[in-house]
Amino acid sequence: MEYLIGLLPFFLVAVSVIILLIPILNKSWKSQRLVELLSLTTSGIAVIMSLLVLINVVENRVVSYRFAGFKPPLGIVYTVDLLSSLLGFLSMTALFLTVLYSKWFIISEWKYLYYSLLFLLSAGSISCFYTGDIFNLFVSIELLSISAYGLVAFYRSKPTAIVASLRYAMTGIVATSIYFFAVVLIYSAFGTLNMADIALKLRNPNAITPFSQSVLGDIVLTSKIAFSLMVWVFLFKTGILPIGFTWQPHVYSEAPLPISAGFTAIADSIGIYLFMRFFTTILGWGVIEELVVFRITLFSFIQVLAIISAFISVLLMIVEKDIKKLITYSTISQFSLALLGITLDNVFGVVSAILLLISNILGDAVLFYLAGLSIIGCGRSINCIAVLKNSKSMVFSLVVAILNLFGVLPVTIGFWGKALLVLAGINKSITLPIIVLVVSGISAIGYFKLLHVMYTYKAVTRSDQELRNTVIPKTIILLLSTTLIVLGLLFTLYEPFRIFIINVGEDLLGNYREYIVKSIGVEGLI
Repeated sequence: MEYLIGLLPFFLVAVSVIILLIPILNKSWKSQRLVELLSLTTSGIAVIMSLLVLINVVENRVVSYRFAGFKPPLGIVYTVDLLSSLLGFLSMTALFLTVLYSKWFIISEWKYLYYSLLFLLSAGSISCFYTGDIFNLFVSIELLSISAYGLVAFYRSKPTAIVASLRYAMTGIVATSIYFFAVVLIYSAFGTLNMADIALKLRNPNAITPFSQSVLGDIVLTSKIAFSLMVWVFLFKTGILPIGFTWQPHVYSEAPLPISAGFTAIADSIGIYLFMRFFTTILGWGVIEELVVFRITLFSFIQVLAIISAFISVLLMIVEKDIKKLITYSTISQFSLALLGITLDNVFGVVSAILLLISNILGDAVLFYLAGLSIIGCGRSINCIAVLKNSKSMVFSLVVAILNLFGVLPVTIGFWGKALLVLAGINKSITLPIIVLVVSGISAIGYFKLLHVMYTYKAVTRSDQELRNTVIPKTIILLLSTTLIVLGLLFTLYEPFRIFIINVGEDLLGNYREYIVKSIGVEGLI
């Protein structure tokens, strides 16, 4: 079953290439239908493959796949634990839903390019989640980024879309260049690119592993420089202040709407994941004493940024009139709180970050998909959300999504993300829970503004061919909003599910030994 870990990214790349070839080999009108059918079928297969990987990891805790059989750290290895397999599954689910929603939403003769780029984006995403090699991670980020730039500029007749894509690309090029420089620094001192090997030597500098042998230089100074640089790269990928505000609102507002909804799970959640991977598994508990103070200082710095980012984003939510930008600021605020949870450096903090990720991925998807109906029916103003008031199922979904992101009722998974963040903060300082509650309170103004507009504004629905059959979008929206409730009730009432989620956080923080052993196959060195 381990071969699925290595097969899935290549499967997605192969599908992307095949989709490009279909219009060349078959120029009839049927080629578009074939592209849609292939995209839908293969994205469903990708979900099944990622689910099988998740099941395998649940049974074995950590699973590795060695490419071409080369033993790491000489060869590239994919090392998958509970966190990466769970987020990988969510990413592939988001791919399937994006393809399904796009079948209804996207009308273009260039649809095959759209789907091809979407599958490349997903290949880069799943590779980021699965890889255990920091250079392979760089390649995966580049693959993901390049396809994202193309998707943002898909409506190339719109100057604003081109500008947003160029802004995203220029910022992204700088960020990935900084990451590459950090990778070079780490390799020069550690003599390895393998995450588990680096994690081992940060805890036992005298360890000698096959091929990479012992450390080559000053790992303390190198780690301080390299990991400080990586913080800025991960902030870019997450969209958090100060870097995220330069591109994310523009990208989300100009990208095709299904892509805006998919970005949260497929692309931008990678930033939060990398924070957890690099500052728990690699530079985490048990590192040498010379780096303990540095790690605490770095967390304090990130914590301040996360708090400022959360406050600014919720304030912008209140005044924003564009529905897509409002949802974008909601995403930034949720990611900021998730990052705050990571910096608390305890189990409840990390689990809260995981729950906030899941909550935001599903909740934002509901809001974006609802926005798609209102945009086609009326326009991008938040006033246009009023066109949904005649559909009880869509009103229900909007209420569920808002309550989930606000985190006010324990029947949604978003409540538990906020609740655990408050509990984690109490262990550190009484001011942190107060900050979380204040940020959530301010965000409520932005969220409930949508409900107020829906019931008070009278929007005129324009005639549009896509609105003649809305079964697909409405089914997806109802499915996602129901899932938010089901997950919330499971976490509240079903102990095995609650224990599973908590185990994800516990393993991430304290199970680095098994990650190292399963990845590079050495025992007794840590």
